[in-house]
This record gives sequence, C-alpha cells and structure tokens, in this order.
Amino acid sequence: MFDKSIASRHISEHYRPDDYLAAVLITRGAGGKATEVKHEYATAEALASERRMAHFRAANASGADIYLTVNSLKAGTRNREKRDVETIRHLYLDVDENGPEVLTRVLSSNLPKPSKVFLTSPGKYQLLWKVDGFTPDQAESIVRGMAHQYGADQAVWDCARILRIPGFRNHKIGDKFHVVSVVPGDRSAGGLTPADFPAFPELERQIAGGEGKKLGAGHHSQSEVDWGRVLRRLERNEDPAAIKAWLERERQDKARPAAYAEGTVNRAMAYRQRQGGAARCQTL
Repeated sequence: MFDKSIASRHISEHYRPDDYLAAVLITRGAGGKATEVKHEYATAEALASERRMAHFRAANASGADIYLTVNSLKAGTRNREKRDVETIRHLYLDVDENGPEVLTRVLSSNLPKPSKVFLTSPGKYQLLWKVDGFTPDQAESIVRGMAHQYGADQAVWDCARILRIPGFRNHKIGDKFHVVSVVPGDRSAGGLTPADFPAFPELERQIAGGEGKKLGAGHHSQSEVDWGRVLRRLERNEDPAAIKAWLERERQDKARPAAYAEGTVNRAMAYRQRQGGAARCQTL
C-alpha cells in the first residue's frame, strides 16, 4: 500500500519546524504549460500537517503538481526570489538527461553521498544534500559547479528554486503520471558544510558580481531564452504591451509573472535603444 506520510516525513526530516517555506501548486494545460500557479506560504510544521497534506493530495489528484522551496524563506515574505531566502537548507542537482549515468557518476565520486535521491519520472532524478553554514552565493556556485562537472541540468542552480517532493504525482510527463519516489541507498545524514564540497571560487565571484546567469556555451537558462524571444518580437516591431502580456502568460511558473514580464521587456527595449534600434539577438 502506498505510504501517504512520505511527503510529511520528508518535510519534517529536511526542515526545522519554524522554517518559512513556499509550497507551489502548478496546474498545466496542453503541452505542459502552466495554466495556474498557486503559492502557499507557511512554516514547515504547518505544511507537514495532515490537514495541509490532505489538501495537497486532493489538489494533486485533480492535476496540480506539488513543489516546495528547497531553502527556507524570510518569515512573512510573499515572494520567492534569492533576496527572500533566509537560510540555505540544501544543495541539489536536477537531472533530466542521462539520469542513471549522471546518478552513478555522482554516487561514485568524492562528493558526500546525497541525503536523499528522488526519482521524479522515468530516468529523471533530483538529488538533495542537507547542509549548514552556506551563504546563498556559496550554495549557488557549488550547485552550478557540480551540475557542470557531473552532467546535471546547468540551467537549474538558484537558491530560491522549487523542487518536487516525494509522494505526489508528476503530471508534467503527459497523459500518464509518475509518483515521485525516494531511491534507496547509502545516504548522508545531513549537517554537511562548505568544507565537505569542492569550491568553485570563480563561479562564486561571478554570482556575487551579478554574472550568475551567464551559463556555459550551449546551455541557456529560461531567462536567456525569454530574453532572445522578446528581442526578436521587438525587432518585428510588435507592441511592447502585447509582448509583456504574452510573456506574463508564458511564465506563470514565476513567483511574480507580471513583474518578470515588465522587467524583461523594459530591459530589452532599453538595450535596443542603446544599440541604436539595431540590436541583433543571437538565436538560442
């Protein structure tokens, strides 16, 4: 019989009771695009309660994917950005391609054993390390460096990230669904510190200096993709207001889609103006 308490136990094991977190419920339409995104902010203790778990199970059964912030947020915030992160609780890797090979590479390396490994859908994994004593810049540089070194998703490394939690269905894979499960194995107990991980000082300097979104050749974050698409639309003389409305609809997975769309289009317009209206965008 399926263990309904797995999600609640995960939250209790990986966060302190008073950690302030965001649970994110995403309902998707055709092609996997988000049609509704709902943020529910509460303490870890409240989110792990049976009442809240019953609510999540009902939403999940109705088609919503359930996510949770990987790190704790500042109490009372209603945003989910790096500046809202209070305490780094985890390092992580998101593995969407060549999952078994990447997992084997990580587990056979000199890295500490992950605290938990999730099978999020066939061949795809999320790896979590429970940690203490990290700054956001340190955490992001190490996650990004590990992703590059071991073949995980290099566009997924920010400390305000949401990840799936075990025990809920993954509806993103089409008509079928997959219940996110815990992969058994030798795991770290937690309390890992920066000294337990390789350092990536150049990446940390880049992130601290605001250059964090510059990924390696051939790898583009969603923000970079959006930037290119916005520039192309501006080059076609499309109405900026229409572009903002389009981008807001596309990026419902953002904590503040309207603000994200507004900022991206305004920056792209300013960039084109600086370039004399002749800015050429690189195909992404």
